[in-house]
Amino acid sequence: MNEFFEKLDALYQAGDADAIEAHIKAYLAVLSEKGSEDSIEYASVLNELAAFYRGVSRFGESAEAFRRALDIFRQNDLYESVQYATVLLNLAGLQRLTGQAGKAVEQFLEAKKILKSCNMQNDYAYTSVLNNLALAYLDLGDYDKALAAAKDAYTVVRQSEDSAHELATSLNNLASIYYRMGNTSEAERSIDEALAVYDAMPEENVHHAAALSMKAMLLSRAGKKADALEFFYEALEKTERFFGQNIEYAVTKHNIAMTCQALGDTNGATGTMQEALTLFEKLLGPDHCRTAECREELKSLVGKENPDDRT
Repeated sequence: MNEFFEKLDALYQAGDADAIEAHIKAYLAVLSEKGSEDSIEYASVLNELAAFYRGVSRFGESAEAFRRALDIFRQNDLYESVQYATVLLNLAGLQRLTGQAGKAVEQFLEAKKILKSCNMQNDYAYTSVLNNLALAYLDLGDYDKALAAAKDAYTVVRQSEDSAHELATSLNNLASIYYRMGNTSEAERSIDEALAVYDAMPEENVHHAAALSMKAMLLSRAGKKADALEFFYEALEKTERFFGQNIEYAVTKHNIAMTCQALGDTNGATGTMQEALTLFEKLLGPDHCRTAECREELKSLVGKENPDDRT
């Protein structure tokens, strides 16, 4: 499978979403023709397909592929394996992303237990569980548990070699938690260190955009709206390059609209908010709370553009 993953990595670096999907599906088709649909190899490739779908916000297809991969591992008596735990944490990440933080915490804790039983505390997967668990706790508003998990991840990463990606992720998570806790100084220190790690990487990283958005939010909170806008636009470009117009892209569009409004650019804010709303409706549905909030914000902006039309 080395050749498969080498080509997959190259396609991700190129940001060619259509080619990524075609490459994964083609390999699955080859395995299917060989009668290997219940094999560990097939489940591993399904995990890659599910992760791709999650990245481009095709959430239903992602969940189906993750669950099918888990079923195959269970059929092969690997429900306490590292492979099973890896898919489980990926599914939990999808659940967190779709607003099921409580369920995600349960899955992350199960994955963590399996990895510990396999003595994988120094592995990337274990660090990933800790980082994602921190974000799930953050979504639930449990800042103490979120910070503890993020610090644990940071400690593990600091003791590892070749851990630039994991280090940057841990620092970005710490910044997000400190931001929500109102600890601006620690959030700024963490995000600036994360950005320095990303900037030093020889190749662009798919998660760089998240750090840029965090920096933008800190600048916005500090009243530096124009500087924040520049970082939001850079994050938007990197998100679209790697994932297309996914949910993170929509959120960044929303943040840009709010920043434009704060800068007095009502027309720019209105147009961008409309774009964000269209994406939220497409990705989350018209009745989702985030969609509804965006719709109300757009109405308010339109009212400011046309004050005489309000009733």
